[in-house]
Amino acid sequence: MPRQEFNLVVTHEPGPGNDRYVISVLRQVAGDIVFVDSGPGVLVFRAPDPRLVVERLRREAGEIGVIYRVIPVDATVKPFVEDVAEEAWRLSEKIPVDKTYRIVLRGRLYWRETRQPAHSRDAVLYIAEGIKRPVSLENPDYIVYIRSLRLYYRRRLAAVSVIARDEMLSLASGKP
Repeated sequence: MPRQEFNLVVTHEPGPGNDRYVISVLRQVAGDIVFVDSGPGVLVFRAPDPRLVVERLRREAGEIGVIYRVIPVDATVKPFVEDVAEEAWRLSEKIPVDKTYRIVLRGRLYWRETRQPAHSRDAVLYIAEGIKRPVSLENPDYIVYIRSLRLYYRRRLAAVSVIARDEMLSLASGKP
């Protein structure tokens, strides 16, 4: 398995200086965090324990107007539907059999064979086929969060997380 390049995704309001502000807030709250790269409105970090960063932010930071979400990442893979699905299927074992889940897909995934963009609905249905847990779109216990990112000078990666709802920090409802 390749080395995971980052394990925390932070989405924020685009704008001049917002990325620097978010980095400074995260360093104050979780000093041992390492900035890895950024994209439009997205910052990625490596932290010893990304779930602890979320917990600290929730407890200590209060309202941070420009941050939308802070999401721990379980794995990074190429942004192909098939690769993301395999990783999501493997990680879905973390979901107890009696708990529900929902897939949240942000960004573009591609089909491996054709290199063509996949429609979000098709990608979600393909990924959901291999997760043998009940689905709840309204009130899931767990979220299979997939974020396709363009980082590292145009290189695309997909971040895959299987997280309980309280392991993700969502400060601005309805935002990316």
